Amino acid sequence: MIAAVAEAEPIVRGAIVQELLVAARYGWELTQQALRAEGVDPADYGPLSFVGTLQPVTRTQLTQAMGLRRTTLRDLVARLIERGHVREEPNPRDRRSTLLTLTPAGQEIFDLGLPVFRRVLAQIDAELAGRLDEHEGAVRRVRVALQGLSAD
Repeated sequence: MIAAVAEAEPIVRGAIVQELLVAARYGWELTQQALRAEGVDPADYGPLSFVGTLQPVTRTQLTQAMGLRRTTLRDLVARLIERGHVREEPNPRDRRSTLLTLTPAGQEIFDLGLPVFRRVLAQIDAELAGRLDEHEGAVRRVRVALQGLSAD
């Protein structure tokens, strides 16, 4: 199925940004549906998955990992703390920063969503004939390049 769709579409060189945007939209829709089916709020799981994977994590590290502006992250973290899903504590290594970790309630959401996310990845891998790692590596290289250009 995927090969037939790809072969039928015209190749538009230089459309990588649009391709990534559209791919992300489809991937996010697929993930949201799967999370909702298991009773996990996708709006909570997305940010919690970053904290859960990287914890303990500073706001600066989280900003970089999520590709968000500091003000956007500030509001996001405030919401997670307010909901009781994330705690913020002083960083013992750097008194100027804090560390974010999941609370038990946040960990519960993360743990519930993780197998769902893994199933979605397995579906994507199956559609890519077991070559998800290869494609993920290419997308990561593009993301890192774009991130570097955005930092300029």
